[in-house]
Amino acid sequence: MTLEHQDNTVISAVLRDIAASVGASDFARAAALATDALNRGMVHPALFNAHALLAQQEGRHEEALADFQRAFAFTPKDVALLNAIGLCLVRVNRADEATAVFDSALRIAPALAPTHFRKGWAHAACGDYDLARKAYERAVQLQPNYAEAIAGLAWIAARNGDAAKARLYGERVLKLDGRQTTANGALATAEIAEGLFEQAEHRLEPLLADENLDRETRATLTGFFADALDGQGRIEEAFAAYSASNSELRALHAARFPDERRLSRHVSDLIGWLDSGSAPTGGAAVLGRHAMVTRKDAHSTPKDGRASREPRQHVFLLGFMRSGTTLLEQALARHPDVVSLEERDTLSPLANEFLSDFPALMRLASLTPPDMNRVCEQYWQRVKSFGIDAAGKAFIDKQPLASINLPVIANLFPTAKILLAVRDPRDVVFSCFRRHFEIGPASFELLELEDAARFYDSVMQLVETCRTRMSLPVFEQRYEDMIANLEQRLDSICDFIGIEPCDTMGQLDGPRKDIRSASAAQIRRGLYAGGSGHWRRYRKHLEPILPILAPWVRRFGYSDE
Repeated sequence: MTLEHQDNTVISAVLRDIAASVGASDFARAAALATDALNRGMVHPALFNAHALLAQQEGRHEEALADFQRAFAFTPKDVALLNAIGLCLVRVNRADEATAVFDSALRIAPALAPTHFRKGWAHAACGDYDLARKAYERAVQLQPNYAEAIAGLAWIAARNGDAAKARLYGERVLKLDGRQTTANGALATAEIAEGLFEQAEHRLEPLLADENLDRETRATLTGFFADALDGQGRIEEAFAAYSASNSELRALHAARFPDERRLSRHVSDLIGWLDSGSAPTGGAAVLGRHAMVTRKDAHSTPKDGRASREPRQHVFLLGFMRSGTTLLEQALARHPDVVSLEERDTLSPLANEFLSDFPALMRLASLTPPDMNRVCEQYWQRVKSFGIDAAGKAFIDKQPLASINLPVIANLFPTAKILLAVRDPRDVVFSCFRRHFEIGPASFELLELEDAARFYDSVMQLVETCRTRMSLPVFEQRYEDMIANLEQRLDSICDFIGIEPCDTMGQLDGPRKDIRSASAAQIRRGLYAGGSGHWRRYRKHLEPILPILAPWVRRFGYSDE
């Protein structure tokens, strides 16, 4: 039954009942009424919307997205539905798509402050904090007492280590709403950064006592509460709070990451595929060597000026999360002959094409020179889309977990250099366990200590496998050595990259570009040795995972104690 031919009296009655149920927050009844109406052949956007609202409430965001999109097909100018679709996209880890959806909504209603706020939230989920700040500021211009948008500004300031600005915005929000959770979280973060641990604890305690607090917010605030306890040396309580926060997040997001879609499983599969390449049939056994020959051939007679647009030197800054990649990238980015790109997803289209399964990996090994040029050009166009002009510069593509994409790097960019950041594996894994990340495929692996340790182990195994089987120029840079003697280490790195050292690289207390990673506040402090050896305070709690990490502790030259 099409929308035009339905009995208006019947559908109107159904829609009134659904609207009343939604108004009473009885989403289950609204969805049941919608299901019955759809089964009777009725079609209306409100029916799909009712299903979506229930799915959204229950955390089934992919189902909610599908139903909101079905509803939107009937009303393609519906700003409310565009906003709902954008919110769902953020929650299913497609925040880059969400910003485009919010832009569509703003073309229809440019003065709608909530849409600007949600666009800011999407940018923040992408790590684009400068764009998020601008979107929040626009929302506040349109609606000066918009508490959520002002709180967003407070949070960005806090994550960037700007305690004064976080306090300015946060206190402004609390005058409007004393229990606003984002503002309180931002203020607590600023207090923790300033060493005011008891003050942060007392700020967060009454919020966590609220039984009506939603689960995601409770998990986030519990993580900050754990930091406040950690700062006071209350190790048992802090570890319990970190564990509680992560357990809640794991339960909330488990449906998004079933075992067969886990990133850890993909890494293990990739190691197996590479190992199986030792068979006489070739395949992964020739990865790297084959590509180096064909890549050279592909550039022997450039016909379109592509080579002149590529950098003088191409460097991938890899490692693992919390291994010091941000500090290293910030130092190198101060060099006048360096241009860097921080934690942008430049390689995922190529990884999806060539690392999805074993046959895809074999296609990577057998690319012809024209095909290699085609896929390499995709990479450089993506780099360019992020505002980077790398021509004639040393270009640093910094993405720690692009370590997983080393087979692609080795085959498509055999002349690129690999700068591998390492840090005491015990500090890395515990720091990942206790830090506050947006939940995605990688960060989901870090919510349990054993999962985090095994994920680290598998990523490092993959790196070693690639180094053994492929021709990779690799420079290992230990975080602790950089903290101890930054100038000396930067001189060695410059020699590896092929650029002359300069004094500006060590001036980490000067102006810096926007930092996308979770290390923003630490980088703002400059060189900081306080994080080294932090794992020892939690040795008792880490005992079960120490055997998993022991081979890497020895491999990277750290003491067993």
